[in-house]
Amino acid sequence: MFISKINYKAIDTITLAYTAAPISTCLYILLSLVQAILPMAGIALATAHFVDTATAVLQGTATQSDIYIPLTLLLLMLILIKTISSATELFAARIRLKLKQQLNPAMVKKHAALDYKHIENAESWELISRVTRDPSQAVMEGFGGFASFIGLVVSIVSFFMLIFVQIWWAALVILAFSVPMFWLAAWVGKKRYQSLRDSEKFQRRTDYLDEVLTGRENSDERTLFNYGTGVMEDWQQQYEAGRILRLMVTLKTDLIVKASSMTLVAIALLVALTLINPVMAGDLSAGMFMGIVAAVFGMVQELGWQLSRALGQMSQAREYMQDLTAFTALSSLESALDQPDEEPAHFSSLEFRKVRFKYPTGDHYVLDGLSFVLESGKHYAFVGKNGAGKTTVTKLLTGLYTEYEGEILINGKELRTYSVGALKAMFSVIYQDFARYYISLEDNIAIGDIARINKEHRQGQRQKRVEETASLAGLDETIGDLNGGIAAPLGRIKDTGQDISGGQWQRVAIARSLMSRAPVKILDEPTAALDPISESKIYDEFEKMMDGTCEMTIFISHRLGSTKLADEILVIDNGRILERGSHEVLTAAAGVYFEMFESQRGWYQ
Repeated sequence: MFISKINYKAIDTITLAYTAAPISTCLYILLSLVQAILPMAGIALATAHFVDTATAVLQGTATQSDIYIPLTLLLLMLILIKTISSATELFAARIRLKLKQQLNPAMVKKHAALDYKHIENAESWELISRVTRDPSQAVMEGFGGFASFIGLVVSIVSFFMLIFVQIWWAALVILAFSVPMFWLAAWVGKKRYQSLRDSEKFQRRTDYLDEVLTGRENSDERTLFNYGTGVMEDWQQQYEAGRILRLMVTLKTDLIVKASSMTLVAIALLVALTLINPVMAGDLSAGMFMGIVAAVFGMVQELGWQLSRALGQMSQAREYMQDLTAFTALSSLESALDQPDEEPAHFSSLEFRKVRFKYPTGDHYVLDGLSFVLESGKHYAFVGKNGAGKTTVTKLLTGLYTEYEGEILINGKELRTYSVGALKAMFSVIYQDFARYYISLEDNIAIGDIARINKEHRQGQRQKRVEETASLAGLDETIGDLNGGIAAPLGRIKDTGQDISGGQWQRVAIARSLMSRAPVKILDEPTAALDPISESKIYDEFEKMMDGTCEMTIFISHRLGSTKLADEILVIDNGRILERGSHEVLTAAAGVYFEMFESQRGWYQ
């Protein structure tokens, strides 16, 4: 694995870069060192030689031909510096590409294996967002910062050696003022990353509102209801809050850095003025004077800007790597990435025995002593008001949460003893917010049985089974209307992508569930967005589709469109079963179900 559960340090950005592209990383660092020496010492000496020779030619103490060699050396030095700079950028681009190819998939893999509780927790989700937004760029900036810092150290050392020989006290003065610049640059980098961290919550909100304002999914309602102005105001408020937070930190840090840089400029001027007397006295050549002055002002620029930038990147890398350490430390289940078992286990019974559960960030039990038994060969409906705990039952059954009290028994065996692959193969769920994958219609359906579909593809049986499933889900007309038929890409990600209606997307989700060979099919309010009559029709069709394709069906809803299909109805409230029985039995009892039914009777007539 490219990332692991360790305590990451800022220096590990070099390790990660080397792991991704070892040769390019070594060459990048080597060229950075050469690039650091040449401009400072090489150009200074070459400039000094050229100016002194040119002065001698003008004074008549040297011939005109003597200028060609120092001029050629100076030009070659400039060409060499430019060539090395281009090569360094090329290696940097290759390292960045390799990091993206290896680090980003590793992040996705870790993200996919996280315990589900971290996804629903706001604090951990902000951490996940920060770390996974652009990990290769964050690591590359840290690596670049270290490489620049090493180069700057070499450049500064070569500069001090050059100037120390000529005017030793100036070298010591510049060194004394340089040390605080190191600390200051690191402080600036830390403050800037902290401002990014603090503004993350505003960034997430603006990203969401940005999608509401510009996304294709919301274009119809945005035009119909003309809510753009109100949402834009919310977006502006969130954006401004994050922008002002970052701006205040940037202004404060830039002001301090610029003030320090001006101090270094003053020192550079002092050094230049001090060297005039040795030049006038003949102790220092005019060429060496110009070379040293150019080197001094070049060093001021590096100390005032490049050093600040490099140490700032290193400091930000330290903060990012701390976040990466926290990210890798989040609990996860590697088996979460396992594919469903190719052959689902035979299903006979499901039992909740005094199950109590509350969400990690919650303070009350969503399920409080829930007990029931479901048997193979029957249709069940869980009904109740919103927030009664119906969807939580689905999350526990599918293994998203395992920290519950009591027992959940499948075929008499505790659910937590089953492998993840076995649970994936046992349950097929159509959620209220079912996924819309912008891939081909065929692939949209085929992933419902990912464990076997690749084998069938090799045997030439895949497309036939997908087409049969699509037909069963009532998608024949949709397929006929698409350019490219069942192989047509859906959505507008590709140029040839095509849109389909919400109802058609719903049938695609149903087809995906039909494709699955899971013995237990669960419909978790997938028709909540439909009107009651359409909902009732969907359930009627679903019952016919599911005939013979599964061993048990569970309908979960706060509306009663599915109850007439159920052999038994379970009414949940406050995390417990209040009533249980057939539609006739429960209406005769004149209890909670009867009141719900009477209040909704008109919807289905």
